[in-house]
Amino acid sequence: MPPVQPHSGPQRLAQRLTPALPRFGLSCMVVCLVTGLILCFYYRPMGDVFRNVQEITSLVPFGRFFRQLHYISGQLMAVLMLLHTVDHFLRKRYLQYPTVEWVRLLTGLLLCFFTLFTGFVLKGDQEGLFAGRIFMNILKAAPFFGNRLSSLFISPGEDFFFLPYLYHCLLLPAAILYLLRAHIRNWLPDERYLAGSAVVMVSYALLVAPRIDIPLDAPVESIEGPWFFLGIQMGLRYLPAVWAGLLIPSVFFALTGLLPVAGRACSRPIRWLLMVLFCSYVFLTLRAAVSGP
Repeated sequence: MPPVQPHSGPQRLAQRLTPALPRFGLSCMVVCLVTGLILCFYYRPMGDVFRNVQEITSLVPFGRFFRQLHYISGQLMAVLMLLHTVDHFLRKRYLQYPTVEWVRLLTGLLLCFFTLFTGFVLKGDQEGLFAGRIFMNILKAAPFFGNRLSSLFISPGEDFFFLPYLYHCLLLPAAILYLLRAHIRNWLPDERYLAGSAVVMVSYALLVAPRIDIPLDAPVESIEGPWFFLGIQMGLRYLPAVWAGLLIPSVFFALTGLLPVAGRACSRPIRWLLMVLFCSYVFLTLRAAVSGP
């Protein structure tokens, strides 16, 4: 019997990252929820939202710190959850999940990024307003029920920020916790992960200055959405809004959800198609980040 070969360095690293990614991600979720609860008491989704955000940053005690802590914890949570999903994809661990549970986890990941998007809109500056209007126009482009669909998420006029605020502070966090409830029990972080995550995020909040919010009347050459939205923003240059913002993302989500059903043999073409779509989106995102959307 041949001797058992020891795992290589990359294999050992991958084995350590597999349980660490969700635990660090959930640690970030805890910080994000706590800081978001603090900030929501000071945020007013009506009137001059931009001025309100500036007051939170500069006048509220520790407002800048809590805003930065909320920002970095939300970003890290979504990125770590995405990497955790990619790890499941590469290792074909989706075959171990019932289809309903797999789709539930994918929906939770999607809602994590939608939560980041609503938070970006709630800045109330030119970038947030621009991103909200693009999203509203994409939804309106949906055939037959576009206007009704758009009205469920964003309303034009004085109430523009109210629905994003409602989703960001109440509906989306509740939905994410419900969808990921079983996964949270399986990957509950201990003190080491909580402490390690806290050190990184607190250091960022103390040492890194907040990104400058752009006043509504400031002259700017170009406006960018959040980093994960840049691929769609670039795609809108070449494709109709229905294709770039709704159809292609929906096809990607549906194919990913079908992986447990497809089985080992039939999943190969789906996996290749998903990798092509994912790499194409990463390319568009990097291009937009370098040259502008």
